[in-house]
Amino acid sequence: MSEIRAVVFDIDGTLLPDISWTRMTLGLGVSVPDHLRIYEDFKKGRMEYAESKKALLTLWRGRGELRRERLKAMFNDWELKKDAKPLMDYLSAKGYLLCLITGSMDLFAETVAEKLGIGSWYANGLLHWDEEGFLRDFDYEPRAAEKKTEQFREFCAKHSLEPSQCVAVGDDSNDPELFRVSGRGILVESPTSQVLQASAWKKVRDLEEIMKIL
Repeated sequence: MSEIRAVVFDIDGTLLPDISWTRMTLGLGVSVPDHLRIYEDFKKGRMEYAESKKALLTLWRGRGELRRERLKAMFNDWELKKDAKPLMDYLSAKGYLLCLITGSMDLFAETVAEKLGIGSWYANGLLHWDEEGFLRDFDYEPRAAEKKTEQFREFCAKHSLEPSQCVAVGDDSNDPELFRVSGRGILVESPTSQVLQASAWKKVRDLEEIMKIL
């Protein structure tokens, strides 16, 4: 097998103990069940893409307009898994390139990257702000697995890497293709990780176990 030169991480469920989209909704003091209902209505074709975005924005603004600074502060306050930073420090010291590829929001990915000292990150959700820093719109790719794979290939091209020179670390249904393309997927056990069992190269319960693999 090729020499490993980079490690690519999912965030939600992998570095963060829960899911950032619904955690943000909870942090804003509005209804998570309503959030999940909107998402399910979109997935099952009962709501169009534009309608689902409008419904989520209306829900999130239920207690007032959202400023970028407020969301940034919220994301900064969230604690990652306790072994996330020690793992990144260990991998960096060994010379691995590190990258985050998440189905979450760009502002959240940026915040996590800053916390962990990671220079490369990609996100599926793009938050759009007006000139005064208020959230006015957002976009996301419903085909999250395909989007993550495109971003993975972009990262590889940017750093002159072959996919087989990368390890992909994840826990959910948008990660199997990264596992397949890299050939080195590390499954981090979570309530949703069963979907990755067949495609995983290695399996761990805790992030610190990765130090024994790499």
